[in-house]
Amino acid sequence: MSVNILVWNDGTLIKASEFRRPASYVLQRVHTLGYKASNIHRHIMLLRESSAELFGFMSLCETEDAEKIISQLLQASRVSPRLSCAVAMRLDAEGHLSFEVENPTFYCGASMRAKRLRGTYLRATPPVEVCQNSITVAIDAMNEGRIRGFGDTPLWVDDNNEIISRPWRPVFAIFNSVVYTPTEHNSVEYIVVREAIARAGFKLVVHALPIKSIAKMDEVFEADIMGITSFSSIGGHGLLFIATSKIADNMQPKPTAENIF
Repeated sequence: MSVNILVWNDGTLIKASEFRRPASYVLQRVHTLGYKASNIHRHIMLLRESSAELFGFMSLCETEDAEKIISQLLQASRVSPRLSCAVAMRLDAEGHLSFEVENPTFYCGASMRAKRLRGTYLRATPPVEVCQNSITVAIDAMNEGRIRGFGDTPLWVDDNNEIISRPWRPVFAIFNSVVYTPTEHNSVEYIVVREAIARAGFKLVVHALPIKSIAKMDEVFEADIMGITSFSSIGGHGLLFIATSKIADNMQPKPTAENIF
């Protein structure tokens, strides 16, 4: 059965091709597996906090309502319960709420992606936002577009030549089995990795990561709501993925017998 991507837009199901994203919005991307939304309560709290800061009001959506909407939306979109799929939850400046199903992945649960990245340093300004919104999405797309033609992935650095870690895409570096990250975040993306690092038995240290320190690191990876992406090299410095793989194995959600069979 083919996937039929739909959007829940203020109580109405429409085709994704008919949905027009609002000009101004706050955003939370939610990891789903088996029609269940992972960490949905925290996502709702962050959506409320960011909408209050940006728009002056909070979303009235409750956790239970979001869980029901997402489950029904995924099933109506004919997404396989065996595959992880992100759902973008947006609240616009007028208080309209939408849930958009993204294309399903080929992974079952939070994982390390098979494709590793070649990183290139990109000068950028650290975001002041704690959550994604229409502005940060546009800035991310612009910066990634600046070097996409070279086949590289940008690793943001500030004017002090230090690595920038964004709440929705935190960066981690590993040296001698110790994991370093330049910034502690309140995002689901960061917390999921922090918990996985602890379960994998590694120590996490919050410390600035100057460019010169990256050349000494054993491994570097970044995370998003769906899992981990490992860098194969940054600035010509080759990197491993042994500890990164172990951390990914300890990320949640993971498949259950219900998802597999």
